[in-house]
Amino acid sequence: MPGWGDVQAPLWTDCTKETGLIVTRAGSGPHRHDAYHQATRSYPFLDMGQAKAFDTDNALMRQYTATDAYPSVYTDLPRSQRWPLAKAQTVADPSEEDGYRLPDQLALLLDGTLGERRRLDADDTGTYLQVELIFKAVPPGGARHPTEALLWLRAEGMPQGLYHYNVRANALDLLQNQPDAAELSAACPALPELTGGTGPVAVVMLASAVERPMWRYRDARSARAVLIDAGHVVQHLAELGAWLGWARSELPGFDARALAGHTGLDPDVMPVLAMGVLSR
Repeated sequence: MPGWGDVQAPLWTDCTKETGLIVTRAGSGPHRHDAYHQATRSYPFLDMGQAKAFDTDNALMRQYTATDAYPSVYTDLPRSQRWPLAKAQTVADPSEEDGYRLPDQLALLLDGTLGERRRLDADDTGTYLQVELIFKAVPPGGARHPTEALLWLRAEGMPQGLYHYNVRANALDLLQNQPDAAELSAACPALPELTGGTGPVAVVMLASAVERPMWRYRDARSARAVLIDAGHVVQHLAELGAWLGWARSELPGFDARALAGHTGLDPDVMPVLAMGVLSR
């Protein structure tokens, strides 16, 4: 049976050459990746395996709640209509001939990705002091769940326009602020090519309620959790969409500030971090 000495060299070679691990050696001077490593791996996490860590963290939470209001785990935007969705777990399996109805597909996509699966109030967290937490299918950093979904939707039986998936209500809210197609296309030039035709289309804009993680993790390096959370939602929507027969195209070349102006979002409070198209 091989020992550590037998596998150390080939393992190191694999990590550095095959999987892209970047190594910085002290004697070689600054490396262009140093800033990235400093930003992503040196967050001062508490070791929650230590007995005193919970006491230390609870003291921080008491300090934070004494000076700053706890941000809501929900986002409500001004709406003109509301379209309730079924909970994903209640959607019945369809017949092989008919497939899922469009309302059920939207429920599986949105509640199945961003919907509330469980909620904890302060009284439910035992000795671990938390104010309010909700849990979803996507894994967040510290149950902060900053990612919110806006959809410009074209679907049979619903008004065409911009919706917000409201987690509290498990519903699609048709927003009062309605950008026209030309404004969205100006903010994302690739959009018209992907939204042609007459079939169902959802232009998904993922915005981040950044105050939620900022309240808990008061360090600039915690920004990575916001970006990773958006990435989890992108992947989850893509995989669920593919299972339901929706094709997904990413839209990396969008103007986030222009989108904020057209959708009514404050780009400093809820910036748009990702954009894509789901179509059938």
